[in-house]
Amino acid sequence: MKLLPDRPSIEFLRKEAKDLLAVLRDSAPDTSLAEAQRALAAEYGLRDWPALKAEVERRAAATPAPPDGLAPSLAGAFGLGEVTAEPRPVSFTAMGRCWELTTDRGRWLAVTVFDWITNEQAELGARLRDAAVAVGVAAPVAVRSPRGQLIESVQGENWRVHEWLEVGPSPALPVSAAVARRAGTAYGKLHALAIPTETPMSPYVVWRRDATEWEKLLERARNAGKPWASRLEELLPVWLDLQTIEAEVDPGELIVCNSNLIPTHVRLGRDDELIVMEWDFTGSMTPALELGAALTQWVMRPTVNSKALAAFREGYGEWPAMDLSSFSVAITGWLNWAHNAICEAIDPQDSDHAEFAEREAVGVLDRPMTRAGLEQLLE
Repeated sequence: MKLLPDRPSIEFLRKEAKDLLAVLRDSAPDTSLAEAQRALAAEYGLRDWPALKAEVERRAAATPAPPDGLAPSLAGAFGLGEVTAEPRPVSFTAMGRCWELTTDRGRWLAVTVFDWITNEQAELGARLRDAAVAVGVAAPVAVRSPRGQLIESVQGENWRVHEWLEVGPSPALPVSAAVARRAGTAYGKLHALAIPTETPMSPYVVWRRDATEWEKLLERARNAGKPWASRLEELLPVWLDLQTIEAEVDPGELIVCNSNLIPTHVRLGRDDELIVMEWDFTGSMTPALELGAALTQWVMRPTVNSKALAAFREGYGEWPAMDLSSFSVAITGWLNWAHNAICEAIDPQDSDHAEFAEREAVGVLDRPMTRAGLEQLLE
């Protein structure tokens, strides 16, 4: 799901809808602006354009306030200097809210991260990021604390900080051929690095739940009175069928991969340059498995985007052999994300997480991954 910033601009969204209209007309020349606006609203987890406009107005009237003492605590932990302005909310993500900080030393983006993203994990991502920047992949500059750490605990949460970058939004789906080509190029450059690793793949992209756990989740959704519980029941056989698609991985083929270079983790710069914002999910994978995951994110949503797929492959370069098993990681990661989003929607931590998770849950149920969709990608 595409994320609205905490201070969205309706004028910018109108421009984004017009840009999306041009992409949609590539495959459906009769697409109207109203249809493009409705498609954009759906990308943001809202039913239509009026609902998106109403959400913009709601956010303008209810800008989140920073927790007491957050800005000076972050500035102190990361050695950013003296705070000179009230921190400004940027956006709420699955990991929490991001803030813009201004100090006498500059502007910064402070980002909460999951508890499992330790300094060791962040250092792995920094290693890949530095190598990627050296070969032309754009990325923000990470800040180290006075202790030399990339991650610091502040007010009970794990944080990291980047130097501020003036960037545009994440690309809307379906992406244009030009954006898809740039995404393919970024993957090609990362895979060409071929940084060896002896670390196994993350359990998150390997471990799968059995049918019993999914049935328990369905029962929880029913008990919570969720209106989408019946849709979840319809999809369970489809998802369990997906779980029969597996891959045998040769440990000798594993390299260090970004592992989550998806549209919501990049921003558009000048001339549609892709800036890869997220590196903390870096881990071991094979090129074919990461490409399988990439295709489901970049060219499969909301439906298979043939022109973008061709452009992605062109940007990537020499394409590895792929079959259904190449989507094994994509399947596991997507199902785990779907399960977690539905769990959070049933029992959210707070109001921010409740709103985010409800939209994510509806999104995965409205646009589910299916075997048929994966087979279409291979065609």
